[in-house]
Amino acid sequence: MSAMTALTCSALTATFVAGIVVAAQAQESAAARAARVHKAATIIDTHVDTTSFLMKPGWNFLERHSATDKGPDAPGNAIDLPRMHEGGLDGVFFSIYIPGTMTGGEAVKQAMQQVAAVRKLASDHPDQIVLATSSADARQAKAAGKVAAFMGIEGGHMIAEDLGVLRNFAALGVRYMTLTHSVNTPWADSSGDKPAHDGLTPFGKDVVREMNRLGMMVDISHVADATFYAALETSRAPMVASHSSARALNSHARNMTDDMIKALASKGGVIQINYYDQFLDEPLNQAAQSRSAKLA
Repeated sequence: MSAMTALTCSALTATFVAGIVVAAQAQESAAARAARVHKAATIIDTHVDTTSFLMKPGWNFLERHSATDKGPDAPGNAIDLPRMHEGGLDGVFFSIYIPGTMTGGEAVKQAMQQVAAVRKLASDHPDQIVLATSSADARQAKAAGKVAAFMGIEGGHMIAEDLGVLRNFAALGVRYMTLTHSVNTPWADSSGDKPAHDGLTPFGKDVVREMNRLGMMVDISHVADATFYAALETSRAPMVASHSSARALNSHARNMTDDMIKALASKGGVIQINYYDQFLDEPLNQAAQSRSAKLA
């Protein structure tokens, strides 16, 4: 190798190494900036399926649990207080969930029991958890080093076609309601069921209007497309998709089209992304649908 060739190779190597260092510094800088933004912001998860665990004997939200534990009696779940602090999560909306096939008084009763469990969690641990009903509550909780416990109802079937029940939920601190879960209600179509109402019935529109009056967010995750557009037209307040993803990337019916996302944003609404892999990865979605079809 000539001296000139060796010098050229040496220069190229130095340039390559320098490029790696610069890239690494830029990556570290981006990570540091992300950490600063995260720390300064108030981070809220708008949908966690932990509420039923609060009612299990011996299960403690203040203790760390493994999310990988399996079985009907396993203590594991995705959210607990130690991991909230560790991940910089300032608050959560505890999902009040009863299967959509349970209706009437029993659905109301079981939903109220879950609401009571969330309220008890906050009252039992006021030094660490705040029952939150507003954005101001969340900011004050963060400033005090506490976490904010919000509540959202996952499915309009839990009001048993009674606006009085809706008002009671609001009075107890519930701050959003998902109009449907995976099956239709008598007044709204779900993305997981056959269309029956062309979106919302007149009573369904009354529900949306009453939620506006009460200061409850209208959540359109899980609803049929026609229900989304009917709610968007009816609601005077911005709406929220508490746990949805993009249909442009995954064709699952629960995901939202680009047009839906733009329409939601045009009226001040927001979409919170569901990171469950079946709603993000199209091959997984297709495989899941195939399994369901075989079991049907």
